[in-house]
Amino acid sequence: MQTPTGVVEERNSPALRFEVLISGQEQVCHELEALADTLPDRIDTLAATVLAEELYPTLRACQDLEEARIFPVILASDAGLEVTIARLRAEHIEDEDHAVMVAEAVMRFVRDPRRADADRLGFLMRGLFQPLRRHSAFDRDVVLPLYRRLELI
Repeated sequence: MQTPTGVVEERNSPALRFEVLISGQEQVCHELEALADTLPDRIDTLAATVLAEELYPTLRACQDLEEARIFPVILASDAGLEVTIARLRAEHIEDEDHAVMVAEAVMRFVRDPRRADADRLGFLMRGLFQPLRRHSAFDRDVVLPLYRRLELI
């Protein structure tokens, strides 16, 4: 049985991939919050290790697509959005840097039998997932619908 062409195109569309990647970022935020809530004594070290390893690649995949495919289409349609896109790009850099710090801190914490600096780690994780949730919400509520409209033009 063949899949209708429109369905294949929709599955492969940058908009759909972007939506899936945004969901991945939102899931990472949920997992970071859950991990922060278990500190210091109830931490699942395997889950924490997996999360630390997936954190940066998850963010990078979404941001790569956004910067390579989504932003150029939006800017081509309205150069007045240049300041907004520049702000979003700056947030990407901040989020990536913060994600690397969080991942390294989680790995240090998991390896430390004393579980020292739990408060610091929790603060560091919350400092990533709270702004990342806001960024993901903006992407889902504003950037994605705008891109979808432009993709149809």
